[in-house]
Amino acid sequence: MTMPYNQDPYGDPRGRRDNRDRARRVDSQRDGAAYRQTRDGYAAARPRTSRPAAFEGQRYGAPSSRPRRPDARPSGPHSSSTYSQRPSSRPRTDGRPRTDARSRATASRPYDQPRPRAGAAARPSASRGRSRYDAQPRYASQPRDRGSARGRRSGGNRLAGGMAVLASGITGGTRSSGLNRRQSAPSGARNVIVGIVAVAVVAIIGVLLWSNRKVDITLNGEAMSIRVGSTCEEVIQTAELSPKAGNLVSVSGKRLQEGAGYAYTAKLGGNELSEDDAKNYRVSPGDSLDISDGGDRMEDYDVQVMTEEPQLEMGGDAWGNLSYVSQWPKAGQYEMRTGKQSGETARGDTIEETQNAVVTIHQISPDDDSKKLVALTFDDGPAESYTEKYLEILDKYGIHATFFNLGQNIEEYPEFAKEICDRGSEVMSHTYQHQQLSQLDASALQKEFSSTFSTIESTTGVKTTGFRPPYGDFTEKAWLNSGGLASVSVLWNQDSLDWKRPGVDAIVENSTKNVTSGSIILMHDGGGNRDQDVEALPKIIEKLQAEGYEFVTVTELMKSDSSIPADVAAGDAAMPDGCVWPTQIKSDDSLSDDSGSDSSSGSGSDN
Repeated sequence: MTMPYNQDPYGDPRGRRDNRDRARRVDSQRDGAAYRQTRDGYAAARPRTSRPAAFEGQRYGAPSSRPRRPDARPSGPHSSSTYSQRPSSRPRTDGRPRTDARSRATASRPYDQPRPRAGAAARPSASRGRSRYDAQPRYASQPRDRGSARGRRSGGNRLAGGMAVLASGITGGTRSSGLNRRQSAPSGARNVIVGIVAVAVVAIIGVLLWSNRKVDITLNGEAMSIRVGSTCEEVIQTAELSPKAGNLVSVSGKRLQEGAGYAYTAKLGGNELSEDDAKNYRVSPGDSLDISDGGDRMEDYDVQVMTEEPQLEMGGDAWGNLSYVSQWPKAGQYEMRTGKQSGETARGDTIEETQNAVVTIHQISPDDDSKKLVALTFDDGPAESYTEKYLEILDKYGIHATFFNLGQNIEEYPEFAKEICDRGSEVMSHTYQHQQLSQLDASALQKEFSSTFSTIESTTGVKTTGFRPPYGDFTEKAWLNSGGLASVSVLWNQDSLDWKRPGVDAIVENSTKNVTSGSIILMHDGGGNRDQDVEALPKIIEKLQAEGYEFVTVTELMKSDSSIPADVAAGDAAMPDGCVWPTQIKSDDSLSDDSGSDSSSGSGSDN
């Protein structure tokens, strides 16, 4: 059965024929170019190989017992007419079919061999008769001229000649000089190794000698030679010392076991070494070492961290016109130790230092000796009849003063309190109701402070923590009860005694007698008839100004003394966050609870 060409699995036979014709033309051109290269002296082209005879029958459609190659061209009725015999139009007389020249050439040439060109049959082929599967590389290298190569080697290659001489020498049983040089190389390497080993041995010996040399040190005040790098134990052994070991003691210091303490005590340059430092110590030239009896060793113990509350302590001068908080209190922490062997309990190391509240008594002393500063102060106001008159007098002389107002009076006459500040003077607390503070408990005393301070701030807009205690009575116990609300207590040096109404001249004399730079004068603008004060005040100002004094406020006077803390001198110091006001007075303080620093400082009583 004949299959149409459009159903042939190998495709259109006409297309295959065209491809084969095109391949033949390319091969023919390539063979011609290869021949020309061979003729000009290049490598010969690899000839085309013939197809094995086993495939010849398949090309013409003859049956074959061997399996068809996957790339074999098909045969049969659908094969290309190029590979089939074409009948001749002219029959032969011998009965065989007649073919033309083209058919004979096609039938006798393998399908993969190109069609020969004119004159090409005379050219020899180096691979004629060889299978395509035995094909060699297309181009072969040109053969060498052996004679010329030998000529080049014998002409001037001295190295080759030398090698030949060497070879002849070895063959003849005589060693050449080059061979001797190669034989001597291992001997030189051995010499180098021996030299290195010798140097290393010498270096090691030198290091050992250097590390074991003796050096001069001072041991217990005497010069001595000790091997460098010796430990404390080796020094003790070399110097034949016999330090006595300390004892094992309890957490409270009681002896528990004799001789169970530290073996010795070592000091280097006067500084005692710890146990670890003493173990790690090594002697160096010029050391000054002291070794003595060992110290006591404390028993093992358990630790409990305890909080220590601060205490109140008084300090400073024996007397002064100021008492202020120079150190705000902070709680501390320490170890409480319980001995594991003795069971005793004792205080151990301090973890955080406790900071006590310290109240300092101080007499103001301006830093600038060239200035004579004095402060005028008025208590018990504001008063409707006199505060305004005092302010007019102060304005007349261009000076300012400090008014210690009562909280209840500020609430009654707030405009006067505000006017005091507006005119350049200042307001501080004289408590709320003029009570004797040393006689109040902590709650009542703190209420006197807090109510007055808040009233001043809300009325005048000025914050202050300065005060003057009524009657000048503010003891150490009163400071303890204050709760840290106040920062400075202001007393006086000159008491006018105006509350006695002694007369204008007496008031002037009491206010100006023995005045020094830093003095504070006490007068009143409230609490009674102050007509004598109104008349005496201008005379006091004129007299002191004539003596060269300058009138300032209390805060200005405190600022003139650099020993007073800046926040206290500003008049508004407050206890910092994290501080705790004490509830106990320091027991070893020489002052009693009833004899405060301020109780004996006033020269008179305050009504």
